[in-house]
Amino acid sequence: PTGEKQDKRAVDWRSRYYLWADVVAGDWHYLKRHMPDEMWGKMVLTNTTTEEDVAFLRERGVKRLITTTPRLNGRSFGTNVMEALLVALAGRELGEEEYLRYIDLLGLRPQVLDLQEEA
Repeated sequence: PTGEKQDKRAVDWRSRYYLWADVVAGDWHYLKRHMPDEMWGKMVLTNTTTEEDVAFLRERGVKRLITTTPRLNGRSFGTNVMEALLVALAGRELGEEEYLRYIDLLGLRPQVLDLQEEA
């Protein structure tokens, strides 16, 4: 979904797949759009989440949120944004080994948030 459709939830027949799976992975806007109200004990693997999205997942009982990019200023960015950052830093197109070197050099790591830990 794009634009305003990203904010509209459409819990429908797709919800059964969320309930069936232990790990739900994909585009955040699509996942959120079709996510059922109860996701107790599930893991979500995605990107481009905000603090509000983390609260949304916590309220639904999601156990763990994994993003493939680090959280910067309260938001996990898309992999394409991180890739563009590295290309801009290098000033040229990069190969796989160069990407890995920059990722290591900058300390870019996935983020794992345990959402149901007791405070």
